[in-house]
Amino acid sequence: MEINTPQELYKFMAKNIKYGFYSSLDHNTHTRKELGDELYEKLLFYTYYLQKPEELLTNKFGICYDQVELARKWFLEHNYLVKTYYTPYHNHTFLVFSDGIKYSIFERSIKKFNGIHTKNSLEEVLTYYSKLQLKNEKLELYEYDNVPFGCNFFEFLDYVSNKDKLGTKLKLSLDSKYKK
Repeated sequence: MEINTPQELYKFMAKNIKYGFYSSLDHNTHTRKELGDELYEKLLFYTYYLQKPEELLTNKFGICYDQVELARKWFLEHNYLVKTYYTPYHNHTFLVFSDGIKYSIFERSIKKFNGIHTKNSLEEVLTYYSKLQLKNEKLELYEYDNVPFGCNFFEFLDYVSNKDKLGTKLKLSLDSKYKK
């Protein structure tokens, strides 16, 4: 199938990519509904790895990290300006693209915010997204690029948060929680 516009990409992903993750432990896909909250999160944190876009298209399950990388690849191949962001709020990533005139958020992972949201400037679109998520507070954002495919959940967080090493901090916290 030929995908020519951001709207077509969004519709394709909505139809073909489900929210969940591919586990390096058992080489299966998993969803929160299937496993329940506690087991899902434990498996996600300890067995997730960032899929290449081609793997995501085969497995058809990915969290926001995977879906953003698939979208990034498409937007770059179609000559859009692309910026990707991580927020510790819900450990979430999202993509912003520009056609050279306006800036748009491409959101595929948080159902109530799913869609393409367009504003006149990068600052406007990031402020808009921050208000969607937190109403009156500013969303903490880390801009990142080119995460190494195959990295695990904690490595991903360390990479996107750079010197703050949020993955290392989360792993230490979870290791002590799960060793009780």
